[in-house]
Amino acid sequence: MLQNFKNLFPELPDHSRVWLYLANRKLDSTELHYAEEQLQSFLKSWAAHGKNLFCDGRFLFDQYLVLVVDEKQESASGCSIDSSVRFVKSLGNELGVDFFNRMNVLEFDGEKTNTTNYFEAIEKKRTFLNPLIKSLSELRGSWLQNA
Repeated sequence: MLQNFKNLFPELPDHSRVWLYLANRKLDSTELHYAEEQLQSFLKSWAAHGKNLFCDGRFLFDQYLVLVVDEKQESASGCSIDSSVRFVKSLGNELGVDFFNRMNVLEFDGEKTNTTNYFEAIEKKRTFLNPLIKSLSELRGSWLQNA
């Protein structure tokens, strides 16, 4: 499953900026389809100072929302970042999920994932997906973190 991370967002360069939002539960297939449609609609209109951002996004593991912007083409401004946060909050409200509990991490064990508390993952020395990733190169190369 993770071997494909090197191929994520192939149209965007390694230096692209990344934002991660972990839902507190997996989305079912109906929710995921709806969320992906809403995401694509948002990405088409995501702009900074009236200029469209060179961006992409998708859901990983049916619960991790990843947004990516090539800021060398156009930087994400405070207002554009605020609009993405509003979008994610609104989507979370519609789906009844919380994308903003920063104490949750996605634990990874082979082909299975599980949402758990950060401190529990550390205490039990679990492998989890690093929620502090800031660039696409980190996402592609070192998303797994060992406690």
